[in-house]
Amino acid sequence: MRKVLIDKIEDDMVLAKPLMGTTGNVLLSEGVLLKKSMISRLKNWDIPFVYVQSDSEQPEDTSSPTTVAVSTGELDGIFSDVIKNPIMKIIYEAARDYNHSRSTPSN
Repeated sequence: MRKVLIDKIEDDMVLAKPLMGTTGNVLLSEGVLLKKSMISRLKNWDIPFVYVQSDSEQPEDTSSPTTVAVSTGELDGIFSDVIKNPIMKIIYEAARDYNHSRSTPSN
């Protein structure tokens, strides 16, 4: 992992750490492949630097989706600072419903 100034980021670099917003929300997750449009957006957000994977690090296989189980309490904690945002509320409700459907035995 290495710290790279925004002006030095190149197309197809991979984030080594999640990029957090000022309120603690995740703007970009670890493992995101940075493209020109995203690099431009980072500059617009006044992000000074990011951590990217070094050449020796092998990127994780992202070809298949990964399911992460979280409790309702953890979900509430994750969304506590952003739940007033209407879009984030929709995402929260979808995640909560998905968790509930996975924990309820089907007939």
